[in-house]
Amino acid sequence: DAVVWRGVPAVLQAPAFRWRAPDGTSVRAEYLPSGYFNGSDMPDDADELRERVDLFCALQGPFVGDQVLWMAGMDHEVPPAHLPAVVRSLDEQLHADGGAAHIGSLQEHLSHAAAHDRGLPTIDGELRSGARANLLMGVASNRVDVKVAAARAERALERLAEPLDSLWQPDRRWAPLLELAWLGVIRNAAHDSICACSHDEVVDAVLHRYAESTRTATEVADRAVGAARARMAGAGTHLLNPSARERSEVVELTVGSTAASPATVQVLEDFPVEQELHVTGAADAPIVVARELLMEQPQTSSVRLQRADDRLEVHLLPWQEDGALGAADALGELGRRCAAEETLHVVTVLHREQPSSRVLARSPVVPGYGWAPAQATEPDHPVLAHGADGLDNGLVAVEVDPANGTWSLGDLRGLGRLVDGGDVGDTYNWCPPEIDQVVDRPSAVRVVRTETGPLRGRIEIESDLSLPAGASRDALGVEARVGQVVQTVRTTLELHADEAFVRVTVELDHRVRDHRLRVHLPLPRRTDHSDAECAFSTVRRPLWAEGGPNEWGVPTYPSRRFVRAGGLLVTHEGLCEYELVDLDGEPEQHGTSAGELALTLVRATGWLSRGPMASRPLPAGPEDRLEGPQLQRPLRLRYAVAVDPHATVDAHELADRVWSPLVVVDAPGGGDLGPTGSLLQVRGAEVDAVLADPERPGGLVLRVHEPAGHDATLVVEGRTGAVVDLLGRELGPFDGTMVLRPHQIVTLRLSPDTSPSASGRLAG
Repeated sequence: DAVVWRGVPAVLQAPAFRWRAPDGTSVRAEYLPSGYFNGSDMPDDADELRERVDLFCALQGPFVGDQVLWMAGMDHEVPPAHLPAVVRSLDEQLHADGGAAHIGSLQEHLSHAAAHDRGLPTIDGELRSGARANLLMGVASNRVDVKVAAARAERALERLAEPLDSLWQPDRRWAPLLELAWLGVIRNAAHDSICACSHDEVVDAVLHRYAESTRTATEVADRAVGAARARMAGAGTHLLNPSARERSEVVELTVGSTAASPATVQVLEDFPVEQELHVTGAADAPIVVARELLMEQPQTSSVRLQRADDRLEVHLLPWQEDGALGAADALGELGRRCAAEETLHVVTVLHREQPSSRVLARSPVVPGYGWAPAQATEPDHPVLAHGADGLDNGLVAVEVDPANGTWSLGDLRGLGRLVDGGDVGDTYNWCPPEIDQVVDRPSAVRVVRTETGPLRGRIEIESDLSLPAGASRDALGVEARVGQVVQTVRTTLELHADEAFVRVTVELDHRVRDHRLRVHLPLPRRTDHSDAECAFSTVRRPLWAEGGPNEWGVPTYPSRRFVRAGGLLVTHEGLCEYELVDLDGEPEQHGTSAGELALTLVRATGWLSRGPMASRPLPAGPEDRLEGPQLQRPLRLRYAVAVDPHATVDAHELADRVWSPLVVVDAPGGGDLGPTGSLLQVRGAEVDAVLADPERPGGLVLRVHEPAGHDATLVVEGRTGAVVDLLGRELGPFDGTMVLRPHQIVTLRLSPDTSPSASGRLAG
């Protein structure tokens, strides 16, 4: 069963309904018409309590069942000591009329109510109506720093640490750390935490927990990579694939200079055999060199101190040399010399065994959840400079318009237009000021192409936006945007070889207040709907959102990692809010279509909650001014765009490719695995989780869902086991294949792998 309040649409006129999921399954949902707090502030007088209950029944009418559910409490409220006594008194009163009152559980009430159901109505999909209760539609864009941190933490756990640790560390030695990282994420899942509808100190704690969880997950992943490193039979650089699909992409490698062929790699940085790192004065030299030895060049085996005129050269050697000192002795000697000669200049010189280069290279195909040697392959579609301010890889061309800072992707022009408007709302809801200034064109644009391929091209666009500094209220109570700030926004476009999409990074030292900044992306064709990723599914949404007397219906919808509309596919890192705009009619009118997708970059406000405002007449929380939601700090925001007119691009695969890249491993060789292979092969479904089975060494727990809305066949090569529920209870056997109905979610407990690839006998 479910118990729900917010989001139930106006069409419902009953105390309960069947809530149906995309896969056709449903639960009974009990509707709380006035919220989960109708019994808050419980009086100690039975007569007053009965009056309140009678008033509730009169006001809610058809939404009250034959048994009244009176929720005795609310947020932050301690159970009153007089609760048992007043309920006993009310029960005595009601007995005279054939009724009763007692304290019970939700489960008890739901069991009674379900037994008396008669033909419940059915509601499909998500509940996002503001008809009877505030949905608080602006929480997805409030405090974008929190949303980005959440996306990174969840990705580090779900898409990196868990699959790598489960597959490469079967002894589960680091599992307690993953549980600790998840605990931080789950603690942040409280709605006022993840939505950042809290005081600044609370949000600071939320960000700290996300940072701890992300770092912990990354460290666990690093240890799994270390375990994989030891199992590689061949020496050299290898690649690990943390996702289920086989992949080939541009990766960053360090190679010997002789291997840096212009046809297969793009050199980013050369490392000579001998490199002067820096020159430091005597006062700072000991601490600078100590940092180099302990943190930046830990591979140093010995140190040679060599005097040259007024310079003392500190040579960091990766080998043992006669006459050279160990690190500790070298630091001691350096300290003595610097103390004796205050004018001494100290030069740090790094030595390498051989010259090398940091390069970009096209990887070979790496199997899903597998490995392969990192051999640079010549790309089929290398990146080349195109025109004055463009890039082209044969699959798609990107070109910047220097007049306004927008850019094109193939024939689609005008992408990346920055549109800024006022926001005098709060952490819960967007609200434009009565007198607004919308700015949609920069006052100055600077464009520079910083990389021209052949593996990666980059273009930087600096746009100066002349924006109002903030909002204020005049003597008559009218709010308007005032002042002026020149806000510089740097947009970096990145095109890779053999990829038909562009990666975008937006950076700004944010100095504007009380506003919303969005990037507008024209659609290849007009449309009346969008499809966005949510938990275990994608959801289709119209151009409008149902509102009510308590809240505007604003169709600014959330997405988890991607949204597609009108032939455009956008994947993002924590930029959860989007809206279809440029409408050619009324949103609810049949035949109306949208021409652009607006992705919210920043929504900055100065209130936790406000009192009466145009978009929401009643406060949603404490009416407190806050500084944190104004986000006066540097921001780095990322998304990627593909033109996909026929919806042929796999959005899940694109999100994994952009946000969960292949992992580079430098192996010494001598392990038990062949040149290439896979530890888990899954086809026919989207993988949501790969976990080690805590009860069976070598076993796995696999969770998948069917994403496309049609029947599919799930195949897990070389594995059998059981279908289980979320508590791990077996529902039936799994023989390696299973037919999935549209949108079905399945959890499997898989037996240890006995295939040749698991024991290292699979040769590529």
